[in-house]
Amino acid sequence: MPKLSFFGAAGAVTGSNFLIETTEHKYVVDCGLFQGSPNLTQFNDDEFSYEPSSVDALIVTHAHLDHIGRIPKLVRDGFRGPIYATQPTIELMSLTLKDAVELMDHRNQRDGKPVIYEEEDVRRTMALCRAVSYKTVQPLNGKDSVTFYDAGHILGSASVLVEADGKQFAFSGDVGHAPNILLPHSETPPTADVVVTEATYGGVEHNDETDREKVLLDAIEWTIQNRGVLLIPAFAIERSQELLYLLNDLFNTRKLPKIPIFFDSPLAIEALEVFEKHGQQFSAQVKEVEKKDPEIFSFRGLVLTPTVENSKDINDQPPPKVIIAGSGMMEGGRIFHHLKRYLSHRNTLLLVIGYQAEGTLGRRIVDGDKEITINGDRIPIRATIKVVDIFSGHADNTDMIEWVKNIKPNSRQQKVFIVHSDPERAKVFQSNLAEELPEAAIDIAQLNQVVEL
Repeated sequence: MPKLSFFGAAGAVTGSNFLIETTEHKYVVDCGLFQGSPNLTQFNDDEFSYEPSSVDALIVTHAHLDHIGRIPKLVRDGFRGPIYATQPTIELMSLTLKDAVELMDHRNQRDGKPVIYEEEDVRRTMALCRAVSYKTVQPLNGKDSVTFYDAGHILGSASVLVEADGKQFAFSGDVGHAPNILLPHSETPPTADVVVTEATYGGVEHNDETDREKVLLDAIEWTIQNRGVLLIPAFAIERSQELLYLLNDLFNTRKLPKIPIFFDSPLAIEALEVFEKHGQQFSAQVKEVEKKDPEIFSFRGLVLTPTVENSKDINDQPPPKVIIAGSGMMEGGRIFHHLKRYLSHRNTLLLVIGYQAEGTLGRRIVDGDKEITINGDRIPIRATIKVVDIFSGHADNTDMIEWVKNIKPNSRQQKVFIVHSDPERAKVFQSNLAEELPEAAIDIAQLNQVVEL
């Protein structure tokens, strides 16, 4: 009988890494970076709990670093099998992993933190990638297979159904919150013996009463009235493109005030080309908009700043102005420099629109720290901090309960494992899910747990 092991995103949100073992084969689902507190990030340097060269195939749900960030290390350590993912995920992976190498090199020079892989490892990783379309059965070994279903989280994201040794394993990956700005509603695998589900927002319901465009307009108008700076830390993949889409819509409907908007993320700028290339994966509503306005991510007043020199030029622009920059959790990237420059100003508004993992700079700011340290400098926080979850790309408690319920049991007792969640949220989600699925065996996965099925 097969075994299922949890080597990441168990007891925490990041580091997704799961292993299915049969008598003859091994399959890994995701291989992500641990992010956030030093207690987690130290795992990035560790050897894998399995022999990489013994793995037959790697299955990737989507291109966020906490799901793909250690794949080149897996390759460096001996993995040589195929890597299955959707075509947009493969293209976004290429950009994200190259960016990760640059960040690691920078941190190594600045802090002496180890580099766990290099550009050559990324090149070899991408050579192993094989594109799979949604709802297409991809053979693995013998009768084993994997099928991808649109997760509605980011472009190309997928939930996956792995059939191995006669058992069906459904992995949620990260499931999107409906209604998504760019993508259609998430899909679910139809049946499974075992379900591995994220619960990033277990026990939490997103507040959808406020319109996303109104949040942006209110923030921009505040910035104009106070002659200040609006800082929006945004994940380079999906969240940044969603912001541009919304701002473009405001511009087209003549609601967007005249104000310079700087898009200061090289990775997000590169990713725009991938999004424009794969417009067929957008929702029907977005496709209708594209018929009237093919440039849905561009509008007058938007300034792209791909180079360091372009980024520095932002400082020469007097307020009011808007700066959208990565990283989303404020752990690095160009948002660092803008926080250092503007966070101490009372006419700065920091609009936090994404999940802030425990231990990150973003989490400390959101939790109310009055002072932070950036590159050795102590920065008092005098800016207005506004946190909204309406932009979240993650399904909330109700979304995830429905997602799990839609997967019909393939066994007398379906087994459900909760991953990708803070411990307290996982407990609440477990309780809520048990009320809806009293016949299922629902457990919170633990790091390095091995389950024999």
